[in-house]
Amino acid sequence: MNTEAQGPVRATFAMRLCLPQSSTYILVTAFLHYSDQDPYAVRVTFLPSTEGDQVVWYIGRDLLRDGLIRPTGEGDVRVSPDPGVPAILIRLKVDNDSATLTAQRRPVESFLRRTAEAVPYGRESKAPGFVTQREAAFARLLTGN
Repeated sequence: MNTEAQGPVRATFAMRLCLPQSSTYILVTAFLHYSDQDPYAVRVTFLPSTEGDQVVWYIGRDLLRDGLIRPTGEGDVRVSPDPGVPAILIRLKVDNDSATLTAQRRPVESFLRRTAEAVPYGRESKAPGFVTQREAAFARLLTGN
């Protein structure tokens, strides 16, 4: 890992949002953002092609990576390979509502590869931006601010 702070890693691609109890879907643009400031998570901003507000979720980087290979996740976020096609399924749940989005596998793999170049897996706690934030938070605790 480079010891200097890395710029954020970004990707944009289309996903399909499957509508509940229907065979139809709407296209959603997904903006992925990864930074050494928060090296354990990927911020995903969903922007529907139809009218609607953008929606932001934070998904664990490990969860996203592991979901390329096998079903993973508990609770609000679950990621799994889409059987028979080179895609992944991302299931998001809030209370009793849920959404399933489908993404092509290659753009997700490419994005994750670039995040690993910025901050290798297993080295997140040593990421320069994360270390700086942690030290600043500790200093605030000590000074009472």
